[in-house]
Amino acid sequence: MTKRLFFGIEVDEPGQAQIAAWLRTQVSASKAPTKQENWHLTLAFLGQVEAQHDAELVAFAHQLQVPEFTLTFAHTGYWSGNGIFYLRPEPVPSQLRALAEPLRALGTELGLHRDRLPFSPHITLFRGHKTEPVVHAPMTPLILSVTQFHLYHSYRCDTRGLIYQPIESFHLSAAD
Repeated sequence: MTKRLFFGIEVDEPGQAQIAAWLRTQVSASKAPTKQENWHLTLAFLGQVEAQHDAELVAFAHQLQVPEFTLTFAHTGYWSGNGIFYLRPEPVPSQLRALAEPLRALGTELGLHRDRLPFSPHITLFRGHKTEPVVHAPMTPLILSVTQFHLYHSYRCDTRGLIYQPIESFHLSAAD
């Protein structure tokens, strides 16, 4: 049996509320945003993964030694090819790369998924949006404290649509 998996950082409920309020009041778009409970920053997409790899993925993620860090989101971007409008962190802290790069490399090493593009951290707000949404005012910076990351299972549910369910959590090293 396979599961569609990825490693990611969740946006906490206060962060979701802040983004949702900004989208409602300061962004004009022709369709609804992605579901706020699904807002996350993907560290490494793994694709369809056989159950035999689960323990190896979890063990590898648990042994990573990366200190806690913060991400500041206030800048947007738009990829016209797939209509993705997103928030991106600036600056990109070295701890984020130290977390993402080994996880991405593991996916390649296990033959799960090979990323064609360099790591581009972001939170997807709209998907399949034909034109870039209009931003009337920038978002007050969202500061996200990153103390853990998750292994997510991505699946569709008839009643709730796309679900990103954390199936394992990994704590970062406490800041010194």
